[in-house]
Amino acid sequence: MATLRKIKGNYYARVRWSINHKQYERIYPLLAEDDGQADLRLGEVEEKEHLIKQEIEIAFWWLIENGERTHQVIYTLAEAVEEFLQHLSRYGRKQSTIEIRRQTFKNVFAVISPTTPAESFDNSCINKFIDHYQKILTPNGINMRLAHLKTFSNWLYDDKEIITKRIKMKKMKVKQKDPTYLTADDIHNIWALDWLDDHYKDVFRFYWETGVRLREPYNSYIKNGSWLINTENKSGKTKRVKLQPHHIPIVEEIQKRLEKGNATQETFGKYYSTKFKEVARAIGRDDLHFHNLRDTFAIIRYLQTRDIYEVCKELNHSSVTITEKYANFTSFEELEEDFPGDDFPVLVDRDFKKCRMVAPEGAKTSSPPMGSEYVIG
Repeated sequence: MATLRKIKGNYYARVRWSINHKQYERIYPLLAEDDGQADLRLGEVEEKEHLIKQEIEIAFWWLIENGERTHQVIYTLAEAVEEFLQHLSRYGRKQSTIEIRRQTFKNVFAVISPTTPAESFDNSCINKFIDHYQKILTPNGINMRLAHLKTFSNWLYDDKEIITKRIKMKKMKVKQKDPTYLTADDIHNIWALDWLDDHYKDVFRFYWETGVRLREPYNSYIKNGSWLINTENKSGKTKRVKLQPHHIPIVEEIQKRLEKGNATQETFGKYYSTKFKEVARAIGRDDLHFHNLRDTFAIIRYLQTRDIYEVCKELNHSSVTITEKYANFTSFEELEEDFPGDDFPVLVDRDFKKCRMVAPEGAKTSSPPMGSEYVIG
């Protein structure tokens, strides 16, 4: 709580806080003529105290150089951002989503002063941001942040009515490249690793057979043979995934290890992604990352169905435009050579109804024997 101090007839507001046992302090002259006026201005400081403690510079109206002493407070960009993030929270956005947006605005404040009046936020600010970060971030990284800024600017225009024009943002051009995936040989090579625990083999198999996101088992449960997941897309709705019988013990074992290790969503992700990276190096595929298991599922499903809308639904994408990359391969002939129907562990027969699971000869796995047939849910 900000405190009022009076030194030699002058009024000041003092804000103190600590981070990791280190003390911080900010003192603001109130330029008040009497106790009543000092109390009013102290109240304004208290309203902005949460921003001050984030080390955001606040432009109090009575301290603006050459400014008129009116009671119109300057609404800064930092204040607008904070209110916008609170707005997202009220409308049900996940905390992880909000923190990603907060990081975007930290990037912005490295280029544009947080004390800039919110009404001055325009295309020149966006251009400054792009000019600064195009040498630091990838085009995809910039485009993601531009999407965040577009949502923010629309809120300033539509909800707050602070800016008078919509801000037009042109995405940076991104060179399209084919998604990275595991071939049938890669799968066989993973199965042949004697030193790799069967649990990891089962887990990797589970992900490329279902196409779920890495962290989705963290917030999920099994009910009546179906796996219910709190999805990671923006809707935040529950997704139902029909599991095959051999999937259920794998999910249960994943969650058992989660509970035993008191894992957070972040540490859970690292637990398996780090092991997969080690496996990728062992089979000579340094370019692979855990998310490529999901890419592999998507590619196979498109080869099976040739229906991009069905694949979009199975991946739980918010838009088919996100899924289209799996249908725009440079060479489908090469792609199909990597997935021979009799060898690839999750490739269905060409009637797209049944799936024949084939393990390398002599491979060990704690899952039911591969070679059985099951209907894809």
